[in-house]
Amino acid sequence: MSCWKTINLTKDIGLYRIILISLLTMILSFILTYLPINLLYSKVHLKDGHFSMFILLLISMIPFHKLLHIIPLILCGCRVSVKIKLFHLFPTIQLKACQGMKKNEMIASLLTPFVTCSILFILGSIYLPTYMHYFSIAMAFHIGLCVPDFLLLKHLLFAPKLCFIEEFEDGYEILVQNK
Repeated sequence: MSCWKTINLTKDIGLYRIILISLLTMILSFILTYLPINLLYSKVHLKDGHFSMFILLLISMIPFHKLLHIIPLILCGCRVSVKIKLFHLFPTIQLKACQGMKKNEMIASLLTPFVTCSILFILGSIYLPTYMHYFSIAMAFHIGLCVPDFLLLKHLLFAPKLCFIEEFEDGYEILVQNK
């Protein structure tokens, strides 16, 4: 197998640029989600109770997002190692697939958190319209978390059909079969 492309988002795009794109995506997605839901339920009086639960939801969204990446990989039979490390007193979860993944498995792994959380937040806004502002903010925050996944997905969509993706220390390698 030979390396078709090496993807390191931090080197290719830059950490600060990814953060900026993520913040702009959060703002835009809040506007695009809150306004239609607010127009649908314009007569609903919004409540601001349970703010501590909302903050807990935002904090727990990061590890939940990471863990949702694992589900399609486990269903495909791929072994995944999970490590919890401390980064400046904050626990972080690091996931690493133990073997090369097929392109479709990686795409499914990248899209699972976005699709799952978006559906949950939209349903929450519909069934609990008095808290639709909380769900819209949470959905916008989560879409901002998904920006690195979308950037990696963009690279994968243009990769050859029959390729494998291997994770290394700083990024990913797209491997193709030698002919």
